Amino acid sequence: MLRLSAITLSSWISATSVAAATARVGEPLPPWREGELDIHHINTGRGESQVLILPDGTGLLIDMSGKTSEQAPFLLPSRPDASRPPGEWVARHVRRVLPAGRDKLDYALISHFHGDHMGSITPDSPWSANGYQLSGITEVAESLPVAKVIDRGWPRYDYPVQLSNPTMDNYCRFLDWQIRNTGLVVEAFQPGRNDQIALMHTRNAYPKFEIRNLYASGRVWTGEGVSTRSLFPALDDIAQNDHPGENKQSIALRVRYGAFDYYTGGDLSAVDEETVIEPVAWKNVEPVVANACGPVDVMKANHRGSWDANSIPFLAALRPRVIVVPSRADGHPAVSTYKRMTSQEVWTGERDIFITNVSDATARTTYGVDKAASVQGHVVIRVERGGAQYRVLVLDDADEAMRIKAVHGPYMSN
Repeated sequence: MLRLSAITLSSWISATSVAAATARVGEPLPPWREGELDIHHINTGRGESQVLILPDGTGLLIDMSGKTSEQAPFLLPSRPDASRPPGEWVARHVRRVLPAGRDKLDYALISHFHGDHMGSITPDSPWSANGYQLSGITEVAESLPVAKVIDRGWPRYDYPVQLSNPTMDNYCRFLDWQIRNTGLVVEAFQPGRNDQIALMHTRNAYPKFEIRNLYASGRVWTGEGVSTRSLFPALDDIAQNDHPGENKQSIALRVRYGAFDYYTGGDLSAVDEETVIEPVAWKNVEPVVANACGPVDVMKANHRGSWDANSIPFLAALRPRVIVVPSRADGHPAVSTYKRMTSQEVWTGERDIFITNVSDATARTTYGVDKAASVQGHVVIRVERGGAQYRVLVLDDADEAMRIKAVHGPYMSN
């Protein structure tokens, strides 16, 4: 039973009745309102993308989807259809949910440099007149101006080795042109800080809101001030073939609004154990990041719920009430991962799991996934003014009408 200790009964009834009246199954998603926090998990079937509308209307896009060439089992059918590339679908979704009158995205953050998060470049990716190809972030910026891009590697992109491939080279051309011609600002994500991603429109109106930078590229927040520590040994001390992979360098952050906490961490994964007898301890990034974060109300699953992520120590530290799995392939979520997510032995208490897309193969092999709260559609977390409670709204992803399929909650923030 939901507890009402955070607010009075009368105000809870009032807030609940207003929210219930404005979010109805079968109707379009009501627009964001000043003071609310919206977190959209956008399903394109082709990668991962989240857009956050912060309490003052600041827009933050985390990842931009973007793979187009692969097919099942590595990618699911394009949503809402294949008539547009995934980055364009993302840009259109963002435009629909930005506050009225806003025609620019304040922040675009790339969790790590993989094509299903930043936009994969292939020989047939279309060209912009500006001298770079279009996919993911470059596609979004083509139709929606971006004020600031944040990634883990700016400006050198040389850790642990120089990153050079068609997708990264194209990204660098894009940044160079945008900086010179549009005034784009680019920054390296700085673990430990709680002011790098800030409210841009009414900075002082919501003092209980913050985004804490938890981790990137082997550096994690200590939990004190803005100090950090390194998790990885010096590169000179390890063989090149044992260098940390891109997933383990993913940006992780915590969004806090009053009593509400949300975690997102790209494709962070657990210790490598599939081919070694004795796993290397420093590669076990997940638990350290989770301990820095602390318990949350809602988390986005690491690595889309793949078998190598969302370990027992990680989940036990976060203890989420709601888990969102942004799938893009068969095996999202994996049977072992889903079992950990649902186990009362890992942590006790109720939890609801929302999956953006469950393929037929996953439905047959991930036992119990049919009992998930949702198995198809965009997943929106709508946190009410002040952060005391939130709802989960599942949207139909078959078209762009933003129709509500289901309303879950209210949940009381902890």
